[in-house]
Amino acid sequence: MKYMKLEAGLHSAEKQAVHDKKKIKELADAQSNYEYQKIINMQLAGRIKKLELEIKKKQSVIKLQKEIISLLDDTKKTIETSLKDQIAQQKIEVVNMEDKLKVIFIDKILFNSGCSDINNSGKKLLLRMAGFLRDYKKQNIVIEGHTDNVPLKARLKKRFAGNWELSTARAAAIARFLQKKGGLDPKRLSACGYSSYRPVASNSTEKGRRQNRRIEIILVPVK
Repeated sequence: MKYMKLEAGLHSAEKQAVHDKKKIKELADAQSNYEYQKIINMQLAGRIKKLELEIKKKQSVIKLQKEIISLLDDTKKTIETSLKDQIAQQKIEVVNMEDKLKVIFIDKILFNSGCSDINNSGKKLLLRMAGFLRDYKKQNIVIEGHTDNVPLKARLKKRFAGNWELSTARAAAIARFLQKKGGLDPKRLSACGYSSYRPVASNSTEKGRRQNRRIEIILVPVK
């Protein structure tokens, strides 16, 4: 009788042990799942933070781009109003290039043939342009000189070795004029010459050569 009771008690204990082991495993699995979920949550939190930073960065870029577009639109309207007669006569062209604005002075509007001294009508135009460029301080000003591919005449070679030197001298003359007479900060100005190597038209016709003889003043918003 005692043996049967002991056997029953042992069976009950074994059953309880199995139950306890199962419970322990469930708790261990739950703990493991909790730790795993904790790691996943930390990784997700990291990704969310990274995405939030990327979104803020993109929003800042979009805001800056909108400001640049607005600035260039305002500048373009001001230039077109100020120089409307010359634009109508196709002596000046204003081109919006998404992130910058280009003002093209064609042929002899600023310089007489083979000369790097700004002519009187050119000085008046540049002074007018400097007047509103002073108000648009968040733009740097790049001045580019361009020529056609016709070699310089012998008399001009006493001053300029070739079209490289002529185009560069013209760009530098405008930069100097805008600084000294136009009152622009020289830190905003840069000048370069490209000779005949960046044509916008064919040099095989007089019309094309006329288009290639030009000064480009490029307004670049400071980012």
